[in-house]
Amino acid sequence: MFRGMNTRQIVMDCVCIALCVLTLAAVLVLWQRLPEKIVTNFDFSGKHGSYGAKSRIFVLIGIMLFMTGTFSAMLRIPALYRHVNMPWTIPWGREGQIAALTKDFLCITNLCITVDNAYLVYACIRGKLSGWLLWLPYIVMTAALVWYLVKAKKICKG
Repeated sequence: MFRGMNTRQIVMDCVCIALCVLTLAAVLVLWQRLPEKIVTNFDFSGKHGSYGAKSRIFVLIGIMLFMTGTFSAMLRIPALYRHVNMPWTIPWGREGQIAALTKDFLCITNLCITVDNAYLVYACIRGKLSGWLLWLPYIVMTAALVWYLVKAKKICKG
């Protein structure tokens, strides 16, 4: 199940899966206490725009599960992370380093997206969205992309 993954990757993957399970469990436990209509849309300033049936929360949870599952699957299918299209030629014998780096980046991306989706579920239930909290995972993901490209260039030019 975790073949070819290092401890950091396993921990990040397990955190993502646990966060999905906890989000779903929290919604199921709180289901009776949720209002019949919940916020389904926010504008850029974090103000709610429209309401919908509380059952719509399961669409967001379904998207969260699909995205987390897709990233988790990508970590386990070598063809998806071994043949990375780089702007630099990967020297012979360094493909393994690039593959490990790519898996690290996939884990960070998965964690950021999962945290963001869990926060969106919370915001829909609560009816309030803090804009900076919504964008924080994407800022981290952008920093991770820069880290990935810098590190990959060092490996390739190395």
